[in-house]
Amino acid sequence: MSEMELNGNDKDINEKKVEDKDGYFSSYNDLEVHKLMLQDKPRTEAYEKAILQNKDFLKGKTVMDIGAGTGILSLFAMKAGATKVYAVEASPMVDLLREIVQWNDETGVIEVIHGKAEEINLPVKVDVIISEWMGFYLLHESMLDSVIKARDKHLQDDGVMFPSHASIYGAAVQLDGYMQENVNFWESVYGFNMNPVAQKVLESKLSGGQPEIMSISEDQLLSDPCIITEFDLRWVQLDEVVAVRDRKFVSVNRDGKFHGIALWFKTDFKPIFYDEDVSDSFTSVALDTGPNSLCTHWKQTVIVVPRVNPDVERDEVVGWELSMEQSQENPRHYQLGLSLLDPASDEHPMPCSCKMARCALFAALMEKEEADLEDLEDMSCQAVDNRDDVS
Repeated sequence: MSEMELNGNDKDINEKKVEDKDGYFSSYNDLEVHKLMLQDKPRTEAYEKAILQNKDFLKGKTVMDIGAGTGILSLFAMKAGATKVYAVEASPMVDLLREIVQWNDETGVIEVIHGKAEEINLPVKVDVIISEWMGFYLLHESMLDSVIKARDKHLQDDGVMFPSHASIYGAAVQLDGYMQENVNFWESVYGFNMNPVAQKVLESKLSGGQPEIMSISEDQLLSDPCIITEFDLRWVQLDEVVAVRDRKFVSVNRDGKFHGIALWFKTDFKPIFYDEDVSDSFTSVALDTGPNSLCTHWKQTVIVVPRVNPDVERDEVVGWELSMEQSQENPRHYQLGLSLLDPASDEHPMPCSCKMARCALFAALMEKEEADLEDLEDMSCQAVDNRDDVS
């Protein structure tokens, strides 16, 4: 039986050779990569819950799966009752994807398309775009660019993104194990102090924007997690993801050693609906890759900071300026930069969550102002109700 006989909807009018200058797409032809992602239960189960627990919403919808891979998200959408699913895959994995669909899609709901999502043409606009596009610290690999371009080209005006929102978080961390292996080792090499080598290693990593990917436990955090940036994936634009810059001052919540900044991300399946009935019936799901959640293959991204004296005390304030910029040589990669700030002399952003007197005072004033506005709104509503009662 031919391929066309097995799935009559699989004719691909977009079929052509996909340009892959940097080898990005061919890297996804490695089956071990797909196995790693499928075995990442927090990742895969978050998508499964978001799709299958919202069957009523997805039923009858047209869905686009960007970077379909093995097709697991397309299969979830089919199972949820979507009437049409476009499974778009640019890598050579597309041939295996077609076979997987033929084995599992008896009704021909899923149409496999080989090509880049932003370049292909579809006969209709889609109601929902599903994609697992996230990289380390959210932005690594920069697949979000393709998702944004595909969204603008293929999504209905009232369409929905799965996930709908994404946030990057950061916190100060202590890295005893890492420092013992990479820094303290140089303090005594056959009885000789080679500590300058350790400093050179850390400085080169920082200047080269080379972070470490590792699993951080919650007890290694020295500060409360803070939001670095947030994206509403329905509306975020390309110029917003070319570069991310953030300045933070945080209060240390215990005595320890400040060795670096940990970054991670959280994505939410929580679209904004104008129909209250749809909004109330939608089940929100979150995929959190932070140290206080189940471990994922993304782990956490850590920028190690070279400090002569890493000791910090409870309530001490530390600050940093972080930058994430797309590489000009390879836009799929981001260059990370980090500068430590002096809490006493460097300007704090406002509002600032640190516990220094001026920031705490500003936060208290803002809180009082918000409370006063709420009281004023309540009084206005009460006045309107009273007039209605009189009339």
